[in-house]
Amino acid sequence: MKLQVFSLLNSNITLVSTISRKFIGHLSLEFLFGLLYIMVGVYLSSSGVKAERDLVHMFWEAGFAVLRAPASGGGTALPRPDLIAGSIRRKKFFVLEIKTIRKDTLYISEEQIASLLEFSKRIGFEPYIGIKFKNRRKGFSFLHVPDQLLSVRNGTNYKITYSHASSAGISFGELIGDFQQEKLL
Repeated sequence: MKLQVFSLLNSNITLVSTISRKFIGHLSLEFLFGLLYIMVGVYLSSSGVKAERDLVHMFWEAGFAVLRAPASGGGTALPRPDLIAGSIRRKKFFVLEIKTIRKDTLYISEEQIASLLEFSKRIGFEPYIGIKFKNRRKGFSFLHVPDQLLSVRNGTNYKITYSHASSAGISFGELIGDFQQEKLL
């Protein structure tokens, strides 16, 4: 029996090498579980990275300057949003946290929202969460932070449900000012 070890290359998981059972015997259990944790984490986050890249292209095609911050939130204690986008011509400037989810409810920690708000305050851009519910086959919904988020009952965290994002959120076109939709209450 052999264990296949993978590494991330250009957001694709590529087979690097095969390690024989004899060599595995020399590796610690902690090392193997750590490697597995990294591999699974990279695989699970790949759809979020794709969504961020798709939005980068959408913003760019709409005339915005846009920057994706790889590994936002990781490796540093400093606040770092997923995307920073702005257009002088449109007079619109955003810092965005991007989420993709298969379920109908997303929970977000108070710390993550506080970091987004801190970065937004320092740069003077509007803070938004962009969320895509993959099982609904619908585009992104954008919610202004923190006023359009729901507080979790008896807690300090936030949640976004599909129904709330659909009713309170705005589309990409609305966000960038291409059009404004009147929502019925």
